[in-house]
Order: sequence, then C-alpha cells, then structure tokens
Amino acid sequence: MEFQRIIFISFLFLLLGVDSSDFPMNDLITKLLGQPNVNFRQFAGYTDVDENVASQSLFYYFVEAEKDPMTQPLTIWLTGGPGCSSVGDGFRSVGPFIFTKDAHALQTKFFFLGTKNHKMLYDYNNGDDSTNNILLIFMQKWYAKYLVFKSKDLYLAGSSFAGHFVPNLANALLDDNKQFEQSKFNLKGLVLGNPMLLQKCKNLTFEANLTAFKTDAHNYSPQKLFDVFRAPCAENEQDLNLGKRVPKVSSEVDMCIPLRVEFYFNLSEVQKAFHGNRTNFIILNSTSFKYNEADKDLDMLLALQNLLQQSIPITIFSGDQDGIIPTMGTLQHLEKLAEELNIKLTKEETWSFNNKERGLKYEFGDLLKFLTVKGGNHHVTSSRPSQAFSIFKIFAINWMH
Repeated sequence: MEFQRIIFISFLFLLLGVDSSDFPMNDLITKLLGQPNVNFRQFAGYTDVDENVASQSLFYYFVEAEKDPMTQPLTIWLTGGPGCSSVGDGFRSVGPFIFTKDAHALQTKFFFLGTKNHKMLYDYNNGDDSTNNILLIFMQKWYAKYLVFKSKDLYLAGSSFAGHFVPNLANALLDDNKQFEQSKFNLKGLVLGNPMLLQKCKNLTFEANLTAFKTDAHNYSPQKLFDVFRAPCAENEQDLNLGKRVPKVSSEVDMCIPLRVEFYFNLSEVQKAFHGNRTNFIILNSTSFKYNEADKDLDMLLALQNLLQQSIPITIFSGDQDGIIPTMGTLQHLEKLAEELNIKLTKEETWSFNNKERGLKYEFGDLLKFLTVKGGNHHVTSSRPSQAFSIFKIFAINWMH
C-alpha cells in the first residue's frame, strides 16, 4: 500500500532519485527512542516566523512517503485546542507509530495518514488572523527548505479547531498565489475531522450534555465531552514513571493514548532526537496558549464559501460520539453553506469499509462532502483510525482527483 508523505513525523528511509542536498540534513532524525527499523526518512526542527522574536517559531515534524515518495502529494496536518500540538496527533492517531503500553518505545501501525505538522511555541495573545499570518510565513519558509516539494499536490487537513486554521490558511495560500508569481502553492483540497466551524454549536452541546448526564458544570468532566460513552483514562504520569503499562481499552479504543503521548515527548532522549532544544514540548494542553476568545466564536461559513467558489474540494468527517462538536450541528452548518451557494444535496447514502456500514455520506454538488463515522469520538483518527484512513484515501484524495 502506498502511503502519503507526512510533515510532522519523519522516518529513516532511502529516498531514491533525490539528492540529499535537496533536504536540510541538519533536521534529519537519526532514530527516535524505541523506534523499530523503518524504510522511510523523518525530519524535525524549528522554522522562525519572526527572526527578531525567538519565541515566534514553529516546530515541524516531516515524514516522507514509504513508497514512490516523489510521486505522492504532500499533506499538512493541523490540530486544534487552540494551542495543542499537531505533532502529538502524529503519535496518537494520524502517524505511522503507536506507543508500547509503557510509553518507552514505538511500534509501527498499518493505517496512517501522511501529513505535515508543527507546534506553536509562543505564549502571547493570538487570534485567527495572527495565527494565519504565522502559518503562511511558515509555509513559505518550509518550502524554501524543501524546494523539491513545491510543485507537488498539496492537501490541508486537521481536526477540531483546525476548522478555523485550515480554511484560513487555504485562503491565504490562494491569495498568495494571486499576488506573487513565485508562490503557486498547488492546493488540491481540504480534509477536516470534527471541525469547529461555529463556537455556538459547542456551547449548545455543552449545555445539552449537562442535562443528559444530570450534573452541573462544576462537577462535569471536560474529558467526557470528547467521548460521550467511553470513560477517560484514569492513570497518570507517575504510573508511567514507575514503569507501569497504562492501556484502558473501551470499545476497541485505547483511552490512555494521550497520556503516553505527553509522557514520551517530555523524555529528554526524545526531545534530543527531535532536535527540540528550545522549549519543553506541550502536546495536548492548550491552557497556556492565550487565544482571542472572540475569534473562537467566528463563523467559518465565508471562509469555506470562498474556497468552494475557487473550486477547492472540501471533505468533512465527524464521529457520532463526539460530545463537543455534534455531527448534526456540523451537517446543519454545511446545509446552510450549500444553501448560500445554491448547491443542491446530490447524494445521501450509507458508506462502507471492509464490507461493513460505517456511517452516512452526504454530497453537495461536486466539491463538498460530509461523512459521519459510527463509534467515532472527537478524535476519529484515534478512535476509528481505519475508517479515517479510508475517508482520507478513498473519499478525499481519490475523489479530488
């Protein structure tokens, strides 16, 4: 099976036909702690988005395709929070590795999405506009490092609050193409998982959950919002420090993966292998990332409209057990989007994977598609990875071609 190249995780592999001078070899990762031998190459490092301010840097992790790397498209993966690390998603869901139960070693897995991720390392006030400007600068500088990829097909993907980051960045890249002849980002489409498109949907869901679970906000576990049926991981970092194995499997989902991600990335050997010498990694905690509260409530309708009007395909998928961003709220928002553009619902049917029904599929015209995922929580790529891979590979990439 051919895997797409990723930008947030990289592996050790021989890239035939490409001179090493085409890559920043100082960013080459020799081998990660506990990593098995693999036949692909990985890179990681910092890209300064403001050379006058040391804290304004993005950390990226790049994984090349395992087979025919120079023929595969490039995918950028952004995660939400806002303020969580996309690199973390590379080891909890969309990347080629999973952790051993004690979080001290890695194992390869069959399904993974190829993507590019980065970590925001600054801690002052930010909003949609400032974040988008930083992402655009990052893209320009990253392509300057990896010129060989500039002509490749580009997909932007992500989850949760990436419902803001990804459409905004897509529009910025298209605007840059119009202004500068040397840009020409070859954007081919967007893929969004459980995206935050309107904060009011999240607020209404929170109130509904308080009623459903017969509790109040003070006693309500925020973790329950991510998965309305499965109990969160009850272990902690101390358990891993003591060498304990901390799986908590519920309905085929390991709820302790986020704990092992955080633990692994804060091991000094891991940070050294990643060239992460500027700051401690904060993988899944967005509390220290000050984001403009008003921007969280922005409606992404206009951003999505602009992309569809420029013939950029958009595929959105949503886990039906997400307590933060409900599937019906997302569907209603997309129906509003289609109505604004006078696009008709052209197909409504179930979709299958491995001969089993996996959810519902809605197609609006030729460019907009929405799929629900049975048993998927807020992180479909983690709770239902094979279905997420199928959506990305079959319904998104192939459909867009």
